[in-house]
Amino acid sequence: MKNFLFLLSTILLISCSSNTPVISSQKAELEIMTFDVVEKNLVVQQNLPDHVQILIAQWFDQKVLTNGFDGDMTFTITKYSQEVSSVSDGKRVDLALSFKVFLNKPSLSQTKLIEGNVSSYGILTGNFSLAEFDTIIENTQTDLIVRLSRDLQSKI
Repeated sequence: MKNFLFLLSTILLISCSSNTPVISSQKAELEIMTFDVVEKNLVVQQNLPDHVQILIAQWFDQKVLTNGFDGDMTFTITKYSQEVSSVSDGKRVDLALSFKVFLNKPSLSQTKLIEGNVSSYGILTGNFSLAEFDTIIENTQTDLIVRLSRDLQSKI
């Protein structure tokens, strides 16, 4: 009888185990950058998903620094797109973001414009839940902002 109960509990334990890995949220490792200005401004010209809005605000507040005596910097998100499409046995999300950075130093009569476009995508195939797909979308959004910070850092 003990062997039967042990065998039954083992079968139940194995059948209740998940064979698919759990998708975890990605952490953003954003670049720190410094601009030779006194003031910085963030402008978003269209509605963004909550997760993207939060990441951009955190990055801009904590990682975009000023270290100057004159001038201002305006960072503008000019375009954001998010497309979800079907792929063989799954879904794909494609994200793109365009930005402009305008640096103005009136005392030196200097201006500089930096423009950029970044994109990222995520794919989920097989059997998955809506929550797992939402996690893939958020991870792709996080990756997009990481790419934004790296792209801007490379252009300074």
